[in-house]
Amino acid sequence: MALSPLNQRRWRNFKANRRAFWSLIVFGLLYVVSLFAEFIANDVPIVVNYRGEYHFPIFRFYPETAYGGEFRTQADYRAPEVQCLIETGGAELCLDDPDEALSEAAADGRVEGTPVVAGWAIWPPIPYS
Repeated sequence: MALSPLNQRRWRNFKANRRAFWSLIVFGLLYVVSLFAEFIANDVPIVVNYRGEYHFPIFRFYPETAYGGEFRTQADYRAPEVQCLIETGGAELCLDDPDEALSEAAADGRVEGTPVVAGWAIWPPIPYS
């Protein structure tokens, strides 16, 4: 798209003003970064692997019951119980004593004698809640 001679002159004058030109670049970069804000700072994981299935809570609502919990509200992914449910594949011991369940799973890959399907979550770099 060709600019008219008047607009070409305006652009040259704008570029000659270094402060204005660098401000345009900085604000443009900040705008591009803001498009990915959900992936930079959030209180839900980007990806969760639970029992071999991939969940994307940053895009879709998943209730706590989807991970073996008790409530049909959105899972509080920062809660130790929910993190334990994800990491142990929904072991019921997580609801009572998540620390013990995680230590059992780490020791021999079993929780209360049941084999664990280990899960994981990828979090945004800045935790926000």
